[in-house]
Amino acid sequence: MHKVIDSPWELGQYANELKAEGVETIIRYYNHTNSNKLPQKRIEKAEYDNILDAGLSLAIVFQQRGGAGGNIGDLDAESGARDAARALDLAESYGQPRNSAIYFSVDHDYYKAPDLASIRAYFQAVSQALLGRHRVGVYGSGAVGAAVRQAGFADFVWLAAATGWSGTKDMLKTDQWALYQVHPPLAYKGVGYDGNIVGGKWKDFGQFRASAVSEAPMLGASPLLAAAVEIHSELAEVSATGGLNLRRGPGESFAVEKVLALGTPLTILERNGDWAKVDLNGDGAADGYTHATFLKVLSGGFPLASTVGATPYDKAREELAEGVAEVPGSGNNPRIVMYHKTTNHWSGTDDSVAWCSSFVNYCVEQAGMIGTDRQDARSWKDWGEDASDNPREGDIAVFARGPAGGTNGHVGFFVEDLGAKLKILGGNQGNRVCYQNYPKNGDLGSEHYKLLGIRRG
Repeated sequence: MHKVIDSPWELGQYANELKAEGVETIIRYYNHTNSNKLPQKRIEKAEYDNILDAGLSLAIVFQQRGGAGGNIGDLDAESGARDAARALDLAESYGQPRNSAIYFSVDHDYYKAPDLASIRAYFQAVSQALLGRHRVGVYGSGAVGAAVRQAGFADFVWLAAATGWSGTKDMLKTDQWALYQVHPPLAYKGVGYDGNIVGGKWKDFGQFRASAVSEAPMLGASPLLAAAVEIHSELAEVSATGGLNLRRGPGESFAVEKVLALGTPLTILERNGDWAKVDLNGDGAADGYTHATFLKVLSGGFPLASTVGATPYDKAREELAEGVAEVPGSGNNPRIVMYHKTTNHWSGTDDSVAWCSSFVNYCVEQAGMIGTDRQDARSWKDWGEDASDNPREGDIAVFARGPAGGTNGHVGFFVEDLGAKLKILGGNQGNRVCYQNYPKNGDLGSEHYKLLGIRRG
């Protein structure tokens, strides 16, 4: 079976069996009310617990109707606020962990400018409601996913199985999609589900799972899913109109296992001359060989290093867990020296040298991005895109410290807006990596701070 499946039906009763079949993540629904057609669509607390207790990961999508059938009225700002409030109520009552994702469904092929504008307004309301609590995902077409994510209102794009929907095939050629739902629908013991393929850089797509060592759930991919995602580098589909033979080995002398229909999605694990070793289920295991001539590559070739998929904020939290702090006296913490070495380190690499910007540069570079390569905090004020009007947890906040016309400053990762202050995760905060509240325009101790902006890579 696929590593990641979604279903509008109750699966908790089969959780242990699905785990044994190779499933790693189940995606289930929140909504306002169930319909007569889908009376089990909303996950209930007992199923939620059964899935986690079985060692599976869980991901959540909200859908009441989601604009299906062209009902764009489901997808405006007022509806976004209402749906987000309901999703948050359910998440809190079930114990869904902070910073996991809630996806919101757009279940129709919208592409006209007025419709996309309404959808952006819907997700702006969702993003504002979930800020600081949960990341946001969008389910739908490539056109919808691109419109919402480029506006800064979603962290993840989950592409619907309808590859004919606007912009989907174009997005599949990029590395911007986290999940791709596979057609046709499948069934396990008569219960319908869809398989999903995970994008090469998105091991963490907002899922969560039980921890073996603490009561708090863990975020991100299990080791098995992470390993499977790293194997995949090419997503393709069968292009032979009459179907394509799946064989036991790379040659026509090997027996035919089955015939794959036109449009069947698969992942290419490796190439052997004119033949491709392929995986049909997204589990990283080979299911056979097909002639590569009759495969149309949809996406692939992305860097799949172990750090890809992690964000700079993820890296910052890893450093927080390390307890990094300056060494008292004449010594230096080698980890802070390492932070400095990701910059021009013109001021030196001692841990007594201001290192907030070096810390952010290190985290950004560890996530596969390019920082400012500078030790001065204000170098971040023009980095990336301005997110000051719609900040998300993990964005980079830049402050002036001292006179506004001076050069001193501070930089760290935005965690939460507290009104007159921002909660920041950063380095060189009390000589360590920690959380600290900074005024938007006011004094902290003997220093005056003023927020210059919030940036997003």
